[in-house]
Amino acid sequence: MENQGISRRNLFKMGGIAATGALGAVALSSCGGQPSTAEQKKEGQPSFARGIASEDFEGSAAEIEPITDFSDEKTYDIVVVGAGTSGLPAVLTALEEGASVACLQKESVPVSQGNGSSGLILDPAVSNLKGLLTWAQEYRTALSYRVNEEMLDTYMRTSGETMLWMNKMSNEAGYPPAATTSQMSKHFSDDSFVTIVSNNFGVKPESNNDLVAALAVYAEQLGAEFFYSTPGVQLVTDEAGAVTGVIGKSKDGSYLKFNAAKGVILACGDYQNNDSMMKKFSPEIDGFARKQQGKTGDGILMGIAAGGRLCPVGHSHSLHDMDAAPLFMADFPLLAVGMDGKRFMNEEIPMISWNQTLRQQQGVEDPGRFCRIFDDAYEEKIASWGGTPTPKASMENYIPGLLENPTGVRPDLIDTHRCDTLDELAEELGVPAENLKESVERWNELCENGFDEDFGLAEMYLKPIDTPPYWGVRQWVRITAVHAGFEVNKFNQALDENGEVIPGLYGVGFTGGDLCGDVDWSFYLGGLCCGYCMTSGRYAVIHALTGDIEPSSPVAWSDDFAAQYGVA
Repeated sequence: MENQGISRRNLFKMGGIAATGALGAVALSSCGGQPSTAEQKKEGQPSFARGIASEDFEGSAAEIEPITDFSDEKTYDIVVVGAGTSGLPAVLTALEEGASVACLQKESVPVSQGNGSSGLILDPAVSNLKGLLTWAQEYRTALSYRVNEEMLDTYMRTSGETMLWMNKMSNEAGYPPAATTSQMSKHFSDDSFVTIVSNNFGVKPESNNDLVAALAVYAEQLGAEFFYSTPGVQLVTDEAGAVTGVIGKSKDGSYLKFNAAKGVILACGDYQNNDSMMKKFSPEIDGFARKQQGKTGDGILMGIAAGGRLCPVGHSHSLHDMDAAPLFMADFPLLAVGMDGKRFMNEEIPMISWNQTLRQQQGVEDPGRFCRIFDDAYEEKIASWGGTPTPKASMENYIPGLLENPTGVRPDLIDTHRCDTLDELAEELGVPAENLKESVERWNELCENGFDEDFGLAEMYLKPIDTPPYWGVRQWVRITAVHAGFEVNKFNQALDENGEVIPGLYGVGFTGGDLCGDVDWSFYLGGLCCGYCMTSGRYAVIHALTGDIEPSSPVAWSDDFAAQYGVA
């Protein structure tokens, strides 16, 4: 097949993806029931679309009562609310495009999470249209077809350029990627291929948090103004309903008015720390601990108060534990026991979906806690079914107190243990020893019989636990993110109750939209989560300033990036 030319513009026009956008939007909007406005409305209080009510605002920084008294008023082309994974790319893009920009941040410093970020390269030397379309269909399949088609279009068109641009910006800011990788995926035949690039910023315990801190300093040097400890609390609208600015609240309680000539970019994160919203819109995971702090739906609620509407439930979510043990050990079906020491699931359930079984536990303080048990011969046993286990020398970094300076870990979250006896292991894990020993005995019995009559684990994974010392990982599955905000279009413009654009307002990251509508955010492409956040922040600003998605100075694959990402 002849290699077809690809650009952000012609990919957007092609029927193979974009023609399904309207149908995809209808399908997503029809999924799941919403609490009725009547049910949520209280006498004398305002009501909002799709079940949002005044009590949701009580757990956030957003304010309902109109604010008219200001201690100061400032005007910029772009005002960004949130100095994080989406917010800093938005700020730097505004500067690059020649715009004046302010950034409001609720916390006293920039805040971000994660390490990896990924995107798709459109250059015809390393990707072609057939490969991109095939990748898109495989992504849909991985998400049970619950995909926001317009947002997928935009991500495919713009994410690769964003990853190269983030590489460039981070180098200029003095915090380059710790690792850059690429993956060429060929589908079905050699004439169908797409190349994916990834940036990893920082080796644990460093993360994207260190990246955005460096980017913020750099942005200030270039002329951006940051207002820390100043949450955005309310949007400013004109008589026609267009958003013209945002109101921030300073530490002394006074209000600052920020006028935005071109657009307000809400990049405030999700709502996992808003108890009222969690109970209504993500009740199935409300019992799990939260990884983040301050994610109280501020931007989502401000957008809805300005006329927007919440994405339909159920909202996709991420619940992970990538810190107690090496990430890739989570791929293996090792004996799983609850904190009562009893086996409770088929261990082939992948990490992204552990929460679906864990949440069914009754009467437990933290449903995200459980243990995985194996023995000292785990390397040979995992290799016997084709797995690639983490070597013991690397595993030792995850044993608390064993090494003076463990590498590549969060020392406060490592929770892997190795003991000579099961009794000792049970004590370290905090589970009843008798129950643990009974579970291991039963497991070994099933292994000997070659059939898991309790949970149906595939025979190839039935390997006895019989070689001391014994290993145990105490997992702590917590909420990483809730991946839905107020509804947006392909340009991340906010939509009102009728699906019409609210001029001047954009929602990026997980403040706006629902790229993935599956129950659990898919790992089909590692780094897509942060990659999407960065991409949406950058291109929302480009659209706000130009009405299009063409940067004035795009970073191209031909700019000597191939060698850096390991592509011949």
